[in-house]
Amino acid sequence: MLWGGVEMQSAIYSTKRKGLHMFKNKYTLWSSLLITAVIGFGAGMLTANLYQTPKATTNFTVYGTDEQLNTVQTDLYVSFDSKLNQTQKLEKLSDLVSRYKFCSLPIQVKGIKDGIAIVNLDEHSWIKAGNTPPSIPGCSGRSWRYGYFQGSAGGYATTVTLTRTFVQPNYQGAWIKGVQFYYAGKPIQDGDWDHIKLDGIITRHNLP
Repeated sequence: MLWGGVEMQSAIYSTKRKGLHMFKNKYTLWSSLLITAVIGFGAGMLTANLYQTPKATTNFTVYGTDEQLNTVQTDLYVSFDSKLNQTQKLEKLSDLVSRYKFCSLPIQVKGIKDGIAIVNLDEHSWIKAGNTPPSIPGCSGRSWRYGYFQGSAGGYATTVTLTRTFVQPNYQGAWIKGVQFYYAGKPIQDGDWDHIKLDGIITRHNLP
């Protein structure tokens, strides 16, 4: 009887240990889930704070042409924070159109005078170092002088994209009156180039 009693007590003790072990496992599991949820929520809040979309935005259009060069069309819509001033919006717009349409060639907003934006079109430094067409393949070899200003089709597409994207003829908010383009630090003059029309002050009323 004593031996049987010892066996029974051992069995009861073993059962209690198993139950305690299961309880600890469940407690550990629920604790882990709770900690994970808290961490996830905190990370989500941090991400939301870092990457919040501005509540008030201003919408702009990047213009282009169809393949046959018959129609001026919208190539891209972009939104900027409405808190930005006009110069900041122009700088963001110039950076975007440079990367999206002109192989990241420098497009620099030099300022706004009497409502007219001064925009300088410049070459990559390695292009400016030589006077002959570059042999560098791809975007690294692209140039205003040897590329985007050349040919009737290319010149027209360049003219449409630059003039309309900066002037924003369909924009209803407060915007610049017009734009004057420079090339390599000097105002573009009538007759400088055969296939582009970027000379003078360009407004909504005299878009080429």
